[in-house]
Amino acid sequence: MFSLALPLLLAAAPVELAVLSKDVASSSLELRWQPLGAPRVVEPFARLEALPDETFRGVALPGSRAVAVVRTPAVKADLSFAATLAVVAPGQPERTLAANVVRASKPVLVGQRLFVERGTAGAEPRDGSFRVDSLSIDEVDPGSGRLRTVYEAKGFWVHLAGAFERELVLYVAGPEGARLEAVQVDTLAVRPLLASMPALAHDFVIDAPNQSVVFTIAEQGVERWFIERVRLGTARRERLAEGDSVALLPAVLPSGLAYAPGAGLGLRWVGRDGVALAARGAGFERVRLVAEGLVVVRHEESGEAPWVYVTRAKDLSAVPFVAPRGAIIDVAGVRR
Repeated sequence: MFSLALPLLLAAAPVELAVLSKDVASSSLELRWQPLGAPRVVEPFARLEALPDETFRGVALPGSRAVAVVRTPAVKADLSFAATLAVVAPGQPERTLAANVVRASKPVLVGQRLFVERGTAGAEPRDGSFRVDSLSIDEVDPGSGRLRTVYEAKGFWVHLAGAFERELVLYVAGPEGARLEAVQVDTLAVRPLLASMPALAHDFVIDAPNQSVVFTIAEQGVERWFIERVRLGTARRERLAEGDSVALLPAVLPSGLAYAPGAGLGLRWVGRDGVALAARGAGFERVRLVAEGLVVVRHEESGEAPWVYVTRAKDLSAVPFVAPRGAIIDVAGVRR
C-alpha cells in the first residue's frame, strides 16, 4: 500500500512560482514559493530591503529553491549602478554576490550559469551630452560569488537582451549609436548581429524556434512604434507590426509571436488574425514567463498595482493562482 501511495504523492507535488512582491510604500521586498492552486498566499521565505518605488527583477536558479535577485537596497546620489545581486533560499541567509549592478536589470541564465549587467559611472559631461560609463556583462558564480567579465564597453547601456544556446545577445548603445552583438560565453568571441540601429529599442525577447531576437523600436522623427526581428544568423532587420503605443510588448508563445496593439486589447498574433491572449482589463498583458507548460502574465494598468495570473500553454486556459494584491509583483521562475 505504501509503495503505491508514495509515487502518487510525488506525482501530485504542486507546481510553485517564485514570487517577488512589495507593498507600494514599503521598503520590504518579500520572496515566496507560491504553489499553484493554493487557496491563500503562503508565508514569504525571505524579506529584503529595497527602495519604496524600486523595480526589482529575479531568476530562479535551476535545480534548487534559490532565487537570484537584483534590487536597490539603499538611496544613493546616483542610482544607475546602485543595485546588488543576491541569492536567497529558504532557511538560508541572504548572500550578496555583486555590487554595481544596473538598476532594474534582469539576470540571465545560460543553463545553470548566471550573467548580470554591471557598470561604473563616468565623468559628468559639461556640454549637456549623455554620460559615457564603463559597462560590463559579468558571469557570477552563485556558489562562490566569483566574477568573470565576459564583455566590456564604454557607452550609455549594455543590455542583456537574452540568450540563445551558448551565446548572450547584447544591445549596446553609446555616442556612436546602437548595435546588436552576440558573445559566446565560453570563448568570449564576439560577433556582430546588427552593426547599426536606432538607440530607441526595448522589450527584447528571444524567439528560439525562429532563432531570432524580437524587440520594440522607434525611428527618429516617426511618431510610431514598431515590432522588429533580427535573425541571429543574419544582419537584417525585419518589421513585423506597428502601433501608437510604446508598450507593444512582443511575446513568444507556444503557438507563435504576439504583441499588444493597444490598451485593453490583449495580445494579437503577429502575421495572422486572431487573439493570442484576451485582455484582463483596461491595461496591458505583459508575458513574464513561459515554462513548464505554463504562461505567466502580469496585467498592468496606469495608476494601479499590477497583478499576475497563470494560464496553460497548450490552450491558455486559466490556472488557479493567488498572490499578494495591491503590491508591486513579479515572477522569477517555475518549479515542479
